[in-house]
Amino acid sequence: MKKLLSLTVGLFFMFIAACSGGEEASGNGGIELTLWNDWTEDRPENTVYKDIIKQFNEEHEDITIKMESIPHDQYETKLRTQAAGKQLPDMMRVWPGARTAPLAEGGVLLPLNSIVDNWKDIIPDEILQDYAINGNYYAIPSNISETSLIFYHKDKLKEAGYEQFPSTYEELKKLIGMLNDNKETPISLGNKSVWPLQSIYISTIADRYTGSDFLGNVLSKEETFENDQFINALTVIKELTEIQAFNEDMNTIDEAQARSEFINGTTAMHLAGSWAIGPILEGVDDPDSIGVAAFPSFAGGEGDPSKIAGVAGGGIALNSELNDEEKEAAFTFLKYFYAEDLYQQLAQANIIVPADIPMDDDVPRLFQKANRFAQNGLAPVYDATLTPDLTDMINNGLQSITLDEKTPEALAKEMQALLEEEN
Repeated sequence: MKKLLSLTVGLFFMFIAACSGGEEASGNGGIELTLWNDWTEDRPENTVYKDIIKQFNEEHEDITIKMESIPHDQYETKLRTQAAGKQLPDMMRVWPGARTAPLAEGGVLLPLNSIVDNWKDIIPDEILQDYAINGNYYAIPSNISETSLIFYHKDKLKEAGYEQFPSTYEELKKLIGMLNDNKETPISLGNKSVWPLQSIYISTIADRYTGSDFLGNVLSKEETFENDQFINALTVIKELTEIQAFNEDMNTIDEAQARSEFINGTTAMHLAGSWAIGPILEGVDDPDSIGVAAFPSFAGGEGDPSKIAGVAGGGIALNSELNDEEKEAAFTFLKYFYAEDLYQQLAQANIIVPADIPMDDDVPRLFQKANRFAQNGLAPVYDATLTPDLTDMINNGLQSITLDEKTPEALAKEMQALLEEEN
């Protein structure tokens, strides 16, 4: 019996030791936090995110971040479903504005107010505000999508008599006239999919005229789409078409095709978002031959001419049900993750970042200039703010304006009527 008891006790302690060893291997007995994300695609920024998390785990014996990657098309559906049942993971990737608001207002996200000052000197509050809901901050953005950059061939502008990009709309129209005189197509536009004139053009042009509060005021019924300044913005599209600013096939080619025309040198300018920076830099022989500018100012405009349309990218939010120990571990992770190293690596991959950071000389000057635009604040992007039906209406309506099938006044009236129907 004594031998059997000794053997039993020995096996028991061997089992305890084995369990202890297994726990140590998976997290050294510390806190494990699960992070849901949509980083399934082989993209440079996803590699950066995963590498930093791997580095964090290696440097923190008491905290382990366990990633669960879900394809983007399924991700937000799963997030909403799990949020409804309050079965969210410890941390999760979210997007700003209307996509985060239901989660925050449902009480399933933890406010980051106690640590947000960690980024006050490197990320403008105008950008942090994209994740602010009812006075609380819920995530820190890792990147920015600017939607209204003007890329241009410096030599073509110089041949037209312009050493610098025009600072006013009137000067831009004169440049377009000079380019036409030189038998150059001024701007390559691919509006076959109908969103570019809205997202790339109107989002910034309208903000220059109306100011950034306009869309919110319209949606809350304090103003209407029939505002004269909004109609002025729509009229710019009509005017640019009339002065032959665009290629004749603008409504039959897509945005990527229009970008290729610009890269090949058949047009002087191309308006696109920050997504075009990488392809343009890779496609031209001399990156320094390409300039980048924001849309110029308009006389009589009520908006800030230094702003550019754009939206903050994805951020990591925390589950409101974390206990104190888990919350402190999550805060430690966020401070580590959203540090200068993240933004430096993203910049190296030509990803626009919200942080004002020094950049190495090997980061192209075009990218550095485009990144600085974001520091002046972001104007709202129309299709990120309007309802799907209103977005469809303005998309199709802008194309109709270029075809002389609809007037700016008529489109504004139709949009207001639809808004009133929706409400």
